[in-house]
Amino acid sequence: MRERLITTLAIGVVTFVAACGTEAPPIDPIESGVGSSPPATVSPDPTPSPLSAAFPDGLSDQTLTVDGVARRYRVYVPANLTTPTALVVVLHGGGGDGAAVADDPRDPLRVFSDVASREGAIAVYPEGLPALDRAGDRAGWDDCRADNRVASGADDTAFLVSLITLINDAYRLDPSRTLVAGTSNGAQMAQTLAFTRPDVIGALAISAGNLPAVPKAGPCSTGPDRPVPILMTHGTADEMMPFAGGCVANLTGECNRGTVVSAEVTLDRWLAINGVTSNDPSPEVIDLATDDSGPANRFDFVGTAPVQWWRLDGAGHPIPSQLPGLTSPRVVGPRNTDVEFAEIAWDFFTQTRP
Repeated sequence: MRERLITTLAIGVVTFVAACGTEAPPIDPIESGVGSSPPATVSPDPTPSPLSAAFPDGLSDQTLTVDGVARRYRVYVPANLTTPTALVVVLHGGGGDGAAVADDPRDPLRVFSDVASREGAIAVYPEGLPALDRAGDRAGWDDCRADNRVASGADDTAFLVSLITLINDAYRLDPSRTLVAGTSNGAQMAQTLAFTRPDVIGALAISAGNLPAVPKAGPCSTGPDRPVPILMTHGTADEMMPFAGGCVANLTGECNRGTVVSAEVTLDRWLAINGVTSNDPSPEVIDLATDDSGPANRFDFVGTAPVQWWRLDGAGHPIPSQLPGLTSPRVVGPRNTDVEFAEIAWDFFTQTRP
């Protein structure tokens, strides 16, 4: 038996302004996060826009001001959409950029826009803020790591809650139809949002994101007050978000981005949170690409709030994807190409939503 760790937010003054954005540089392979900040001050949510005027069709750049800080995001609305089926919030990894992710056909997170087109959903790509060891617009997220010494202090939870509330109000979507997906630092931020504000989330889908070994006080330590369905993927050879736990993206040997528990302890924690404690399923083995790092092993833990865990044998840090022509820097390790992350995330979400 693996070790089982037993590890509200006020929304700031929010204004919604359409703005032209600029494309950011490609995603940095090094994943990092940012740190904590005081709670935002409370103010009423903005009045929802009429459906026809909420956002233009296609991709558009927007800003959302939270506590005086203009936060960028890119939103994708399929053409002629009047009644969306869901909202998909896509969180980039550390050193990434929401606009670049939404634009890049070689980025597996961009596939969520294709899924949104097919399924009549809205996809939104928020952008984090730079950590202290970043320059320019190389962005990260403020997650639950208390020992992350390069944290920027951004209140990313307030930003994401405000953004989700704004879009769901504009399109009259219930929060249960919100899927939050992310990779690495974005996966850590997705879990942070679930721990602190599970009421705004229907399900999570994360790639290569372990829970902190030294969590911040409060919900980051105690966990969410309700179950949250979650899909998780992780490569067994991941050294950036170490599968066995340890320092995050420790390329300099300083361990300044904090520490995490292992992928298996993270799984155990979510099984306990969701009350799935009695089943130990055999995996479904998927090995479509015999020339990649190894097979994808799917474990389904069934319950009211299910947990689906994908152990990617021999894979490193990259998001699992079948997109052609993908390459990854050697430092992040090989990619599993047996499954498409956005597709398995959507399939999981449709099985859990009302």
